[in-house]
Amino acid sequence: MKKKVLVTIGSVAAVACLGWLAARHAEHVMLDKSIDSFRQTLGPDASFTYQKAWPGLLGRSVKFTGLVFRQGPETITADDAEISKIAAAGEDARRIGRLTFRNFQLADPAGSLHLDTLALDDVTMPTKADEQHGTPAQALEIRHAEAGKLHGFVSSLQSDLSARSLIVDDYGPNEASRLEAHEAGLSTDVAPQRHIKAASIILDGLDLAGLYASLSSGTPYTQHNGTRDIQIEKLSIDGTTPLLRVGALHSHATRTDADEKEVSSLQGLELWPDVPNLSMLPALGYDRFRGSLVLNDTHDFKASKLHVEEFSLDAPGMGRLHLDGDFSQTSTTTLLSAGAADMQVQSLNITYTDHGLVPRVLGAAAKARGVKPEELSAALQAQLAPQGSDPKAVMPQIATYLRQPGKGPLTITIRPPQPLPVMAIAAAMSMLTTTPQMAQQIGLSIKAP
Repeated sequence: MKKKVLVTIGSVAAVACLGWLAARHAEHVMLDKSIDSFRQTLGPDASFTYQKAWPGLLGRSVKFTGLVFRQGPETITADDAEISKIAAAGEDARRIGRLTFRNFQLADPAGSLHLDTLALDDVTMPTKADEQHGTPAQALEIRHAEAGKLHGFVSSLQSDLSARSLIVDDYGPNEASRLEAHEAGLSTDVAPQRHIKAASIILDGLDLAGLYASLSSGTPYTQHNGTRDIQIEKLSIDGTTPLLRVGALHSHATRTDADEKEVSSLQGLELWPDVPNLSMLPALGYDRFRGSLVLNDTHDFKASKLHVEEFSLDAPGMGRLHLDGDFSQTSTTTLLSAGAADMQVQSLNITYTDHGLVPRVLGAAAKARGVKPEELSAALQAQLAPQGSDPKAVMPQIATYLRQPGKGPLTITIRPPQPLPVMAIAAAMSMLTTTPQMAQQIGLSIKAP
């Protein structure tokens, strides 16, 4: 009896082994067919090779070693890779449920990228258009990605980039993506040398695929309608010396076909003398600028108009500047951009409250002229408010303010008869001491406390 039981068990085991081997053989056959099908979707300029491949459980995943994927000038390699939820028969072979990589590397003319680990979910592989079969081009799409220990190089910027960890959601053409990076850095040794670091960066609502295309091709980035949020913590920019520190940068914008509204703030802002236009700080007794900034504005696209609700710069130990106004004929979307100088001023209100800066400026000016501060003050009073002048006029009001800047805020209003460029307004104000009538031409009025 025992002998029959052993024979029966042995027979069952043998059948099971044969069945398992047959199943594994079938899985390998299915795997080979899936890989061949995937290769056929890549086009003539692409190749997909590996050292070893074997199927996972139920044939719905596959593992590779020594993976190499090439398409045109782009090359992707990985020591180990696993593809899960691969396309079954009748499904789009370009769509992959999940990919994981170890020691992932990407290289193309736009730059290079190395990741210790990379996991991608719901991926559509890129392909070129096939006119013969009427198949349109397919760009890379990724629903979710997580990476660890990133190192890369951006050719257009000649810069290295890095991050301890990275998360990206909804990457694809014209997609509102989200990026979260920790311990991120961007560094270039090409003049001017710059080293940028941030403890964390969150970008939500930007078209990351479009931004990548802009950086790689040099074409302008196209903004899309919707909301955009930026949060950066502990930002630093250094050259050969420290340049900038920001404790926290927060920015929220909403864009439609009609307009874009933006609210931004910089807290814990520090700027060093090597920043352009700040070289005079040491002469004023400051080792750096310390303060905070708030900006609230709306860009009306149809009217080509920028309305600044609030621009505030608060610097303890220096002063507080508040600005609001309307600007026309502008293509810039914010007051803090390179194109702001070309805007046309329609109206402008400026309020300045001194917290110690004005006396230091007057003291430095007196020292540069080799006179005492009180002698410079007397000379300015005689020049700006000569006897018989209207005390309410622009120059006498400035003279009144300079006598006691700590008494209260200085208010400046500009209402030009016709819109004037920002640079023209600045040039006219620099000529006031020699040509006082410029105040009337630009609609300038000043009120001292």
